[in-house]
Amino acid sequence: MATLKILFRNVGFALLLTFASVMVNHFLGFNTARHDIGDITRNAVTIVFWCSIFLTIVQVRSAAGAEHNFLNAFRSGTMYSVLYSAGFSLFMVLYQKVINPQFYPTFRQYFENKLIALKLSPDLIASRMRQFDMSYNGDFPTYLLLFLYMAMGGVILSAIAGAIYRKPRKV
Repeated sequence: MATLKILFRNVGFALLLTFASVMVNHFLGFNTARHDIGDITRNAVTIVFWCSIFLTIVQVRSAAGAEHNFLNAFRSGTMYSVLYSAGFSLFMVLYQKVINPQFYPTFRQYFENKLIALKLSPDLIASRMRQFDMSYNGDFPTYLLLFLYMAMGGVILSAIAGAIYRKPRKV
């Protein structure tokens, strides 16, 4: 029971930090006019997610004591990753559809200009733009892929954190 309390509390805090980060980027114009800076600042979401997985597993380990092992840590991290990924994906639907519908068109134009500045061949630019559209266009598969990629990355990090924190501390 303590594990679930830790998971839900940490997911809530991490999602609040994530929402705050996205909204700060939005109000500073990094998700509309200054995508060059936004490319860097949007990484805060990933950093919050990754760090929070390790923090959650450390807290679960502390609460579980002698019963803590790799499987418990992995299970907790996986549940955490799925909950966070679902919350973040739903927030991105809200953000792109309601709060900032200009995100996709402005980011697409920025990305295309960046590719043109690199003087890539037209075929390569077209290929990269198709990949970009698949990742950011705001259709259901886009958000499903966001959820799946974040959850899979979280599961991998959960396995790593579970392996690192698999044995209880000696008291």
